Amino acid sequence: MKLAVVLVAGLAISLDASAAPRSEIDIKRGVADVVERYANAVSCGGVSIKPEDVLTLSAYQDDGGLALSKYAVLWHGDLGCMEGSGAEMTRLSIATINTGQYVVQPELSSPVAAFDSPVRFVSRGVSSDADALVLEGIEYAPNDPRSAPSIPVRFTLRMDAKGGWRLVDKIRIATTKP
Repeated sequence: MKLAVVLVAGLAISLDASAAPRSEIDIKRGVADVVERYANAVSCGGVSIKPEDVLTLSAYQDDGGLALSKYAVLWHGDLGCMEGSGAEMTRLSIATINTGQYVVQPELSSPVAAFDSPVRFVSRGVSSDADALVLEGIEYAPNDPRSAPSIPVRFTLRMDAKGGWRLVDKIRIATTKP
């Protein structure tokens, strides 16, 4: 099964992409588009990603490609079409703009790279920087049914030396915003 995901991922990133635009919203549209195509190639399909789903880790600079831009995109999907009640969850993809093309980096994206989210579904991205994501979601209490987690949390993931995202902080919050 892992081999199939890697082969499909390789096909997804080789799709044609537009040249890198200059405005932030155009960049986020391009990133959302390439990650959506990647997500639909490695999951059961039906993944829809909007520009507002894109978190900037390091912004695109019009410097001839000297500084590598990096964007994180959270999406929900069922990798490998397992179709069980626990198969769909939040995934993380990392995309860059390299030589004017939008590219998903599967080696820095889940499931290849670690994504230690304490929640099954991330509700929203609160903030991001070059090596950290602050996210919100709802965690399961000990007696919660699989379909109804009840504890809202805000948590921080930090990128490790291998490009995985490790949990470094988690707090309970009053509620999550949609």
